Amino acid sequence: MRYKKMPNEMGKKILKKFIILPYQERGIQINADLIIITVEILNKYNQLPQNCRHVKAENKPFGLDKLINEEFGDDLRRANIISDELQKKGIVEVIKISNEKTGRLIKGTRLLKDWQW
Repeated sequence: MRYKKMPNEMGKKILKKFIILPYQERGIQINADLIIITVEILNKYNQLPQNCRHVKAENKPFGLDKLINEEFGDDLRRANIISDELQKKGIVEVIKISNEKTGRLIKGTRLLKDWQW
């Protein structure tokens, strides 16, 4: 594990916000592992770009999709979906971040202070 483990009580509190787990959202399975790993990643970095589908490979920013994929060992794009679901529950906010290589504003995700440890 590369990320500081979430305290058990906080994990229980976050998962309790989701009435039914797992569930499908826009073709991606939302489950406890995805929720916890995403929040642990964001706790380390505070805010990250989500992903950039329309950017050349050399200009893609380091971001949430890449880090989630490393944890799960796949190449699914789910940062935008899990970010939207966590925002609905008041855990993150979806923001605009500047792409360091292009200067363009892109979608990012910020972990709210109440959920940092």
